[in-house]
Amino acid sequence: MFESPESLKPLAQRLQQVDPNQYQTIMDLVGLEQPGSPIRVILAPNESDLAKRVPDWVVGYALGEASTVVLLTDRVANYPYDSLEGVLLHEIGHILTHRAAGGHDVPRWFDEGLAMIAGRTWDVEERARLVWAMVSGHQVSFEELNEWFVSDSSSARSAYVIAHALTLDLIDQTSPDFPKQLLAKVASGIPFRDGFVMITSMTLEHAETKFWNEQTLWSRWIPVATSSGMVWLAITVLVFYAAIKQRKRAAAIKKRWEEEDLDL
Repeated sequence: MFESPESLKPLAQRLQQVDPNQYQTIMDLVGLEQPGSPIRVILAPNESDLAKRVPDWVVGYALGEASTVVLLTDRVANYPYDSLEGVLLHEIGHILTHRAAGGHDVPRWFDEGLAMIAGRTWDVEERARLVWAMVSGHQVSFEELNEWFVSDSSSARSAYVIAHALTLDLIDQTSPDFPKQLLAKVASGIPFRDGFVMITSMTLEHAETKFWNEQTLWSRWIPVATSSGMVWLAITVLVFYAAIKQRKRAAAIKKRWEEEDLDL
């Protein structure tokens, strides 16, 4: 159920054409056999009251209890989103995760990790961002990671990519059914922390240490302590590659929207 001002009707119509199989993929990820009640999707411009409720780097948000998604169409080029469709899938991922958990709380990092899987693929750009997050920041606990999402735009970008990598890593170490199994435990009334131990046979603290140790092993070619010029050059190239790719996508998106408006 899409709602938008007249100026954004073309975008709403385009979103209605998203392949239903993509929604089914999210349902399979979180373990829902039925999607539940209709989800209200509101498209809002930057000057709207809905946009003013959140920081200017927030591209969209989901209200689980209200089954409502708000898409701030003027901000779509901001990471972790590279298209309006990507924002929609990400936020729908939040709503369906909320439903799969029976409305019970799940940590922000896990919720965002699943939404990232719903809306994006793990590619060279994502790996570049993970390398940069590791080199430019520090190892964070899961609790700290939750706080990063609401801290500032730079911290939020790092939090998204780390949550994405962390959730994918947990799935790789367990099974593709890991998210649905854990959310089913939470839905039954078992606290997330306890359900996590039951499924993975390790505590959240153990998982946290294991994840960061593995990232250190994977990236041992980056001698941060010595700051090798060649290494920093490679990291810089990766980061610029990701930034240039994102700017090109943003320009292409805006050009396509303008062409669609002219055709109407």
